[in-house]
Amino acid sequence: MTAKKTKINFILPFKPRRPAGGFRVMYEYANRLSARGYQVHLTFPIKTPYMEYRLPYIARYILSKIEGFSHDKWFEFLPDITMSYAPSVKDKYVQNADIVIATWWATALEMGSLSPSKGRKINLIQGFENWEGHEDLLHKSYNMLDTVNVVVASYLEKKVKHFTNNRVELIENGIDTGIYYVKDEIESRNPLSVAMMYSIQEIKGSKYGLEALGMVKEEIPELQVELFGISPAPDNLPEWIKYYRNPDALSDLYNRNAIFISNSFTEGFGLVSVESMFCGCALVGTDIEGHKEYAFDGKTALLVEPGNARMMADKIISLVRDNEYRIALAKNGNSYVQRFKWENAVDKMEGIIISLLKDL
Repeated sequence: MTAKKTKINFILPFKPRRPAGGFRVMYEYANRLSARGYQVHLTFPIKTPYMEYRLPYIARYILSKIEGFSHDKWFEFLPDITMSYAPSVKDKYVQNADIVIATWWATALEMGSLSPSKGRKINLIQGFENWEGHEDLLHKSYNMLDTVNVVVASYLEKKVKHFTNNRVELIENGIDTGIYYVKDEIESRNPLSVAMMYSIQEIKGSKYGLEALGMVKEEIPELQVELFGISPAPDNLPEWIKYYRNPDALSDLYNRNAIFISNSFTEGFGLVSVESMFCGCALVGTDIEGHKEYAFDGKTALLVEPGNARMMADKIISLVRDNEYRIALAKNGNSYVQRFKWENAVDKMEGIIISLLKDL
């Protein structure tokens, strides 16, 4: 079966109005497979089990029936990609396809119940998604009949294989190297400049990052800090911290800063950290499995205990005061992450798709 005749249906947990890393990964796969000639459709269920039933999505679904499907503005899709809402992930609402790809365990479980006419199944696992409980169902999502589990990190590969005998494939996330690359020389950056992503999600640990930055500011008054995120700026943000909500040129923000910090308690892969490294930042991140796919303490990054603001502050200060070390760390990190390119990821995903379609 050729790419032009192959239809791929991506099933998302819902339709996000603002940028989100896991959705962006699915969207990138959709775009890049469409560019290779596949017929790509995106399905957004209005109701997903174990997730809040959101009234705004119901309104958008009804409106789409009247005015047609409207695209969100934060991601630019290729013109051949089609999209639709579905009341739920059931056979009567989901289009027939050759391949169906879902992400997030609750959505994947729904996909697992679809008939063979909806496509050969791929479960894209972007984290160990046990944050809200239901671990029994999470493990069940790894064991669906005739489903290939695709994981984005090596630690996830080990975890998933522990719970299933199903096929498990590792495809590390890709970064768009046409957007994220070193524009401003690493050596010439202001060593007193630090960037951080802010999130209201507790698992992202932003409050500890802000606390650490405050400690650094007390010792180094010249410190310059830029934050970005999809939420409104945090309350009582000090004047010396600049905040950008949904910045248009995130690559430029990374490039004008010397250091990037990530305070997460858990990450599937940690896309923004890798983006910052592609752009030449020295990374100071928490010592968690998602970060350790590319952050090797003292070699490609500095690692700290999650939730330890004092330790984070000390690591930032060490880089600010030792510019040569900051430069060497940033260069080592930038060199290592070059393996995370979209071309590599899509080649591997296409290989899995071809293997699933061999007997059709």
